[in-house]
Amino acid sequence: MSSVFKRLRKETNIQFLKTAWDLQFELTKYMMKEKNVPKKWRFVITQGIINKIDELVDNLEYANCIYPQTKEDFEIRRKYQTAAIANIWQLQNKIVRMIECVGTVKIEKLGKVIELLEAEECLIKKWKKSDKEQEKKLFTE
Repeated sequence: MSSVFKRLRKETNIQFLKTAWDLQFELTKYMMKEKNVPKKWRFVITQGIINKIDELVDNLEYANCIYPQTKEDFEIRRKYQTAAIANIWQLQNKIVRMIECVGTVKIEKLGKVIELLEAEECLIKKWKKSDKEQEKKLFTE
């Protein structure tokens, strides 16, 4: 447990990864509860959502593994960051479909997931912007 008050904690350099992992855990736990998503819907709905969140985490981890030294490295990293943002939009669409199709899924219970999705998109965009600034510094000098 941290001795720093939560309101005084700062964002880490890899907050986008921590948020993605939290999102992955929250979504997986939600999907596996019978009262949230009945078994008859699990194969059709949850499999796609869980695969998409796994893809999101994979794209972020791949991008984070690249330590850019060349323009090509920045381009590859940007490709994975962009794919991760696309994964977020795809997840949002899949969650909306789940809410509309499955009667037991309530938007109120997905509040934390929705909050994490929004935060994750902002964090990735901030990371991309930071990379763009770093790239300009490296290659305009």
